[in-house]
Amino acid sequence: DESEEHTYLKKIDIKSLPTELSRFVTTIPSHLRNADRPPVIQVVISTGSGTGKAKTVFQDALQPLFNYTGLEGIEVYETESAQTITELTQSKFINHAAEGIPQTIILLSGDGGLIDILDIFYKSKQTLKIPPNIALIPCGTGNAMASSIGLRSGPIPGLPTLLQGTPSPIPVFGARFSPGSQFVVDEGRQRTPIESDSDDAAYRTIHGAVVASWGLHAALVADSDTFEYRKFGIDRFKMAANELIYPSDGSPSHRFKGKITMTLRKDGHEGDVRREILGSDEHMYALAAMVPRLEKEFLISPESVPLSGEMRFIRFGPMSPEDALHLMTLAYQGGKHVTEETVTYADIEGLRIDFLEDEERWRRVCIDGKIVAVERDGWMELYKEPERLLRLIQ
Repeated sequence: DESEEHTYLKKIDIKSLPTELSRFVTTIPSHLRNADRPPVIQVVISTGSGTGKAKTVFQDALQPLFNYTGLEGIEVYETESAQTITELTQSKFINHAAEGIPQTIILLSGDGGLIDILDIFYKSKQTLKIPPNIALIPCGTGNAMASSIGLRSGPIPGLPTLLQGTPSPIPVFGARFSPGSQFVVDEGRQRTPIESDSDDAAYRTIHGAVVASWGLHAALVADSDTFEYRKFGIDRFKMAANELIYPSDGSPSHRFKGKITMTLRKDGHEGDVRREILGSDEHMYALAAMVPRLEKEFLISPESVPLSGEMRFIRFGPMSPEDALHLMTLAYQGGKHVTEETVTYADIEGLRIDFLEDEERWRRVCIDGKIVAVERDGWMELYKEPERLLRLIQ
C-alpha cells in the first residue's frame, strides 16, 4: 500500500508458484549479474531527498532483495552533503566508464541525483568507453523522470523495473548561462559558481534531462526548497504556488519580464531551423520539458515521449489567479491545458531567454530541480546535446 509509512520486502517459502505469477519470475538481468563481464553495482542513498525515507527503503526492501538473490560485493554510499553524488561521479563512476568497466548505479533519490551524474559526464574531458546503467528507485518529491517512465506505481516504485527493465540511452539538454549566473543553495542563502565544460568565459553550462523553467514553476520550486516546506512532501509545491499566485501581502501575482526566442525546425526537417521571438515580454509560466510528467499525476506535456529526445515548450502569459489555477488543474486532468488558446505549446530545438528583471528573485530558473540565479541583464540558452552518454533502466 503506497499510503503505508514503511514498505518491507519479505520472503516466504512455497513449493510451487501459481501460473498467473510465474510471468513475473525472471532471471537476474545482465545489468545486475553477468557471467562474462560482471558489472560493478553501486547504490547511492540520498539522505536528503524528499521526506528523507531513502535509507529506510534501502534497508527494508533493497538490501533484503540483494540477500535473497545472492548479489554480493555491492558498494553502498550515503550522501553526506549536496556534493556527495558529484564527488562519487568524479572519483568512481567516470573512471569506470573510461576504463570500460560495466557498472550499474542504483539511485535512491529524486531527479537531482541523476542530474548530478550526467552533468559531470558531459563536462568530462576523458574518453568514455562504456556508458553506465542508471536505475531509479524514486525517493524524491516530484520524481519527474521516474513518473514519466512509469516507475511511480506499486508498493516499492522502481523495484520491478530494476529486475525486469532494459537500458535505454538518455537524451540530454544543455543550458548555457551568462557568466555571472550562480547556483542557489542552502535554502536560498548561498550562491556557488557554475563549473563550465568550456574554456570560453562568455558563458557557464549545466546539463539536464527533465525540465528547464522560468516564471511560476521555477519560483515555486525555489521558494519551497526549505526544511519547513520539505516536511510537507509533494504538497510543498502547491503551497508555494498558492503564495506566488495569491501573495499574502495582497499584491497582484508577479509579471515575469524577459524576451523569449524559440528555435524551431523549419517545415519539420531535421537540422533546418528558424527562430521565432514571442510577441510579449511579460510571462507567468515558461517551461521546456524533455519528459511528459513533472509529478505522477501532473501531465505537463502530453505529447512528449520519454527518452525520445524531443523538447516541448509550454508557456502562458500574465492572467488572473483563477485562470492560472484553472490551467494547472487541467494539467492534472490529462494535460488538457495545452489545448487552451492562452497556452503556447511547441516542439522546439532550443530556447533563449533574455531577462529583463531588476530583482534576483524573478531571475531564478530551474534546471531539473536545481536553482540558478541569473545575473541582471543576463540570459539562458537551451540546446540538445548530440551524444547520449548514460543509459536508464526502464
